[in-house]
Amino acid sequence: MEKKVYYKYLLIIGSIWNLALAIPILIMSFFINPGLSLLGLLYYQAFIWAVILFGIGYGVVGLNIDKNHALIVLGVMGKVLVFLYYLTYFIIGILDISYVLIGTGDLIFAILFIEFLLNYKKL
Repeated sequence: MEKKVYYKYLLIIGSIWNLALAIPILIMSFFINPGLSLLGLLYYQAFIWAVILFGIGYGVVGLNIDKNHALIVLGVMGKVLVFLYYLTYFIIGILDISYVLIGTGDLIFAILFIEFLLNYKKL
């Protein structure tokens, strides 16, 4: 497979990954335990909206992989931070292993996105 086509599909699959995880969570957030503070719910939903927007951004870059690479740089940072956040809270016993597995998916995409950023200009 030609590298440009591979990168296009990588970014589109990264977009689908974000959207497939975030949209159902956003919908479920409207039915969250009413004991959660309004401020807590707003922060939670703001995070989910950021995940959705980055997912849309990966798709936009995937459709024209010659532009908007800065969005991928930000996405890499976000994905690594999400992984570290989930891992840290798993280690201290607040989150279960399912979060680390989801975070590992983000870490894998971060590594693949770094590979894209390092090699795309060489094509």
